[in-house]
Amino acid sequence: MKKLLLCLICLPFLSISQIEINPNPADINAGVITITYGSQGDYTLFDPMSDPNLLLYTGLETDGDATTWDFHDDFADTSTMVPFNFDTTLGYYIAQIDVAGRTYLEEPNLNVTTIPSGTQVNDWYFLIATTDLSRQSADLKGSDYGWQQATLSTTSIEQQNLFEVIDHQLIYNGSDPAQLKVYGLSGALIHSRTMQNSTTDLSFLPSNQLVLLRLETDGRFQVVKYIQ
Repeated sequence: MKKLLLCLICLPFLSISQIEINPNPADINAGVITITYGSQGDYTLFDPMSDPNLLLYTGLETDGDATTWDFHDDFADTSTMVPFNFDTTLGYYIAQIDVAGRTYLEEPNLNVTTIPSGTQVNDWYFLIATTDLSRQSADLKGSDYGWQQATLSTTSIEQQNLFEVIDHQLIYNGSDPAQLKVYGLSGALIHSRTMQNSTTDLSFLPSNQLVLLRLETDGRFQVVKYIQ
């Protein structure tokens, strides 16, 4: 197990109002959660110094030892972290993450894995860092922001061939409403929409960037890698 002592800048914990998690409360089965920073114009927890692009480094405590993160991102590889960017329309930083659906390094062998179903997740941890990792916040505890202890659901759904991609068009052949979600390799949600007997033009997605397309409906799902 890894005891994290990563903080280059350990700022005093002044208030929890700067960071918000939605939904609140949230747990490992909450699906995609949204994290915001600075929605009230308060950046005393970590001053980004006008940097519009930040990262979230995340980890999970699953063994009852609050000093360790048993599943965590690779601090040496920023592509495993979640983009935490300033939204000029909203006026604050925002990120979206499916905590349960991501891959992590698992202690103690640092193997790359997803979180096994049935795992008791006691807390979710994170820190804010600049993209070059030259500056970062202190370690932050999710339970201070609405995260709750829960066991990862053991519910399984069947993977089937629900769609195909032809000439940058996603073609869904099912008859029931389906939810399309597009994720970056870091696990950040890029796009979400409901589909029913429809074709979706994927040209809006970033060029030359590998993403994951996940379509789910009525206990069935399909995930494919896609790049345009």
